[in-house]
Amino acid sequence: MKKLIVGITAEGSVNLLQGQLEHFKALGYKTYLLGPLSERSAAFCEKEGCEHLVIDIEREISPLKDLKTLWSIIKIFKAIKPDIINLGTPKVSLLGMIAGTCVGVKKRIYTCRGFRFEHEKGFKRTLLITMEKITSKLAHQVICISKSVKTLGINHQIFNEDKVDVIDKGSSNGVNLNLFNPELDQYKDVKNKVRSELNLEKSFVFGFLGRIVDRKGINELFQVFNEIYNKNQNARLLLVGPFEMNQIADKKLIEEIEGHPGIINFGKVKQEEVPGFMLAMDVFVLPAWWEGFGNVLVQAAAMGLPVISTTGTGTVDAVSDGYNGILVPVKNKEKLQDAMKKMMSDEKQRKEYGQNGILWAQNFDRQLIWKGLDKIYNQ
Repeated sequence: MKKLIVGITAEGSVNLLQGQLEHFKALGYKTYLLGPLSERSAAFCEKEGCEHLVIDIEREISPLKDLKTLWSIIKIFKAIKPDIINLGTPKVSLLGMIAGTCVGVKKRIYTCRGFRFEHEKGFKRTLLITMEKITSKLAHQVICISKSVKTLGINHQIFNEDKVDVIDKGSSNGVNLNLFNPELDQYKDVKNKVRSELNLEKSFVFGFLGRIVDRKGINELFQVFNEIYNKNQNARLLLVGPFEMNQIADKKLIEEIEGHPGIINFGKVKQEEVPGFMLAMDVFVLPAWWEGFGNVLVQAAAMGLPVISTTGTGTVDAVSDGYNGILVPVKNKEKLQDAMKKMMSDEKQRKEYGQNGILWAQNFDRQLIWKGLDKIYNQ
């Protein structure tokens, strides 16, 4: 029985692994999650039927704590003797690849979920690039979750092309098309309840779902929506997700959002509630500066929503421009406004993009990703 350890830095990353470890357990693997202790991680492991290998790990750079974490991972690898480690997110991947090299793990895989250095400058940017190079050097194989991430990594000489795979059209875990299915009556009930309780029945609803941070383009989205609302008070912006204060430079933005008459800041919802909230939207908008892969864009497409996003890393791979949505340049408020106005005024185009989106999402069925992973594990 092959022993597979999958590693994450933050508890929230279990959302990027839903169903995966359960699938590989069914294939005969002994599966483990390497990550921090939390109720969320524990619940994930119980549901997936995997063992939780608990580590105390910081997301940000912390030399003394990182050395302690490295030693913990080395001890874990020595005890478990895994055949395969597949680590994603920068910190656990760097420490895990160092530990895996020290212990002599036979197959070390780095799942590259995007590059944090994209929006950084100066010394921090240089340090983050260096960390990525070390991680990739120590990995036997790198899986990039999108073609644009692969291109960026090659251009920055982080890894060589012969060491990198992108599974099918990309994504780290695919999309659960059984969950993101607009035909399910339960979601229609949620949609009606949301639109009724939030008084959206006669409004046109732009929707955003995810962490509310600068790099998701929230500043541009707020400014553009505000201009649209000033000319049409029928417009609404439904924000679904938590504010992450340490990733919002201008805190005034939070006050402006919360005080805006056209914006509903709903907050965080459970993963199983996401499809119903998406159905309550008319258009999905994610003007992100970059992503590893825009999973939420494919989820929205699967629910039959037209989408608007950017030509940034990761988002450019998740939308078929002119087929199921519109892509605009990163941080280009003029083009973003044009796209939002176009979608608001053109019902025929919205319906066409929405119908096409359901077909587009089939390219990212999670079974395709799992099949690709199994092939890599057995090479």
